[in-house]
Amino acid sequence: MRRGREQGLERKLMIEIGGGRPVVGVDLGGTKIMAGVVAADNRVLGRGKRPTPAKEGGPAILKAMLECVDEALAGAGLTRGDLAAAGIGSPGPLDTGGGVILHSANLNVRNYPIGPELSAALGVPTRVDNDVSVGGYGEFILGAGRGYSDILAAFVGTGIGGCLIMDGKIVKGATNNSGEIGHVVVKVGGPRCGCGANGCMEALASKTAIANRLVKASKKRGYPLGEKIQRKGRLKSGDLAQAVRDKDPIAIREVERAAYYLGVGLGGLVNVIGPQVVIIGGGVTEALGQPFVDLIESSARIQIITDPDRVIKFVPAALGDDAGILGASLYARDMIARG
Repeated sequence: MRRGREQGLERKLMIEIGGGRPVVGVDLGGTKIMAGVVAADNRVLGRGKRPTPAKEGGPAILKAMLECVDEALAGAGLTRGDLAAAGIGSPGPLDTGGGVILHSANLNVRNYPIGPELSAALGVPTRVDNDVSVGGYGEFILGAGRGYSDILAAFVGTGIGGCLIMDGKIVKGATNNSGEIGHVVVKVGGPRCGCGANGCMEALASKTAIANRLVKASKKRGYPLGEKIQRKGRLKSGDLAQAVRDKDPIAIREVERAAYYLGVGLGGLVNVIGPQVVIIGGGVTEALGQPFVDLIESSARIQIITDPDRVIKFVPAALGDDAGILGASLYARDMIARG
């Protein structure tokens, strides 16, 4: 017990030397919630992770989020009282000023004040913003976007989200909700999306879309990966990547199909925006690696007419699962700095 207290004091001293009290960053996804206690020098001191109770509503999500935060604090040898602030990256659309999730294609939540609720539970100021804006900002400051001023980031997971940074500033638009690239229509009359529209990029290229097609394949002919998805209730990115490595023709076909539609959407956005770099991240991208990014770029290049010399780069995200928690921690620390 004494040694544990000594380690906690040592950790607190390191935090003070680093230039400030720690903050906690929370990445709320459609499949999982992750939290990280982050020091002033951007070191992650402790992590927590829980499945997202996506169908159970706001209070259940808050409970799981607090469990993640407490797990991260325990890993850091700290308590809630040691925190200076919290940041949350959440699917939108959002009321960012009020910290409210207005609704979400992948969460059974409507008008839920996740920011004020977490703030009250932790006793610290809390900032909420779009999960992919937060992840993109993390990559911009600490990851694959370092050294650039204009980036387009796309994250492929349960859904698909985007972040646009121009002249070093996140572009939020008039409603503070821009960046929802997953809901750009890339196939007129395509499959129905969780947002209610048809043919969205998310409905054709997200992990959810890939899983739906693999399940459909299993119902037609008996397909082990599709049957596993039905048993487990979801597709793990690692299982998809292993199927591709095993040269499973159905998995390869669906990954190539997803990459094609991602490229269609991203190529069109590049024509409009002209970023210096397109960063592609998320759990699916991390599992499939550079070959998946290459497939997306090949499809995008067919659409792009504004970059004949191929100046614009397509690169994988660098921070992995830490992009969201680091980005959220940067938002929290920025909130403190602004007072």
